[in-house]
Amino acid sequence: MKVGVGAVAACLCLSLVSCGQPRETIGASAASSAEIARFSKKRAMDHVRKLAGDIGVRVRATRGEKLGARYIASEFKELGYRVNVQRFDVDNGTSRNVVAWWPDAKKFPFVIGGHMDSVRGAPGANDNASGVAVILEMARLFAGTRQARLVRWVAFGSEEYGSNGVHHVGSDVYVRRLGAEGRKRLAGMLSVDMIADGSPLLIGHSQMSEPVVARSVLRKVQDAGISSRWYESCDCSDNGPFERVGIPASFMWSGDEPNYHDSSDTVPNMDPDDLARTGQAVRVFTRSLNNRLLDYYRRRG
Repeated sequence: MKVGVGAVAACLCLSLVSCGQPRETIGASAASSAEIARFSKKRAMDHVRKLAGDIGVRVRATRGEKLGARYIASEFKELGYRVNVQRFDVDNGTSRNVVAWWPDAKKFPFVIGGHMDSVRGAPGANDNASGVAVILEMARLFAGTRQARLVRWVAFGSEEYGSNGVHHVGSDVYVRRLGAEGRKRLAGMLSVDMIADGSPLLIGHSQMSEPVVARSVLRKVQDAGISSRWYESCDCSDNGPFERVGIPASFMWSGDEPNYHDSSDTVPNMDPDDLARTGQAVRVFTRSLNNRLLDYYRRRG
């Protein structure tokens, strides 16, 4: 994610505000909490340790990112998902998006994703093995449920800036490859980025599209009693490319922290409890998804 001590000044508008939006009531939950397992902090931390510990630095278009993509793809497949690895050229090399969906899932549903790459010299535990770990755990929890048909899980490559000064390349590639029909029909997107070090959980959007998804995510998370605040940010995460083409999108972020884009962004320096908090938040939102709600997002987007 592109927010930190050095990056905040580059953002055009950063405002932390309370959220007084009206309650969003369209669409009841498609599955009871009893039908969906609880978020496992242990399983999620195992993913973080694999990505940030065993694999380590995952700079875009390098062997580290490739190994990360291979691990993520294998985890999705083991859970029963179909997987497409989108390859694209960047920095004189090849980067990848790992896209997973349940068999017979809708073609243009809702995207929940996070980036798997890190910056040079940083193992990227919080930024963003944490977000990918949440996504992998969500894929496990919802495998075989009705919500699984309504989600594309995506681990994006090349979110961080490269040698050409361009960022969010993987999510931009994903949006462009949707085609005109896909960009019109995709219901929305949630980016889970840098979410395991800080309180409260920040939820918002980049102010480039209608905030219908962001407000909906925040309301559902707050109604579940999870500490969270509204946050309007710059184009700082993978929700940006979606918002730029009019697809309503949101992000989750746990705020500035001292290990941002540093060699100290290691597993011991992140907070497993904050990781679990975000996991429960994404679980609450994903559990609420149904066809009526996705149609509502499309109409309001």
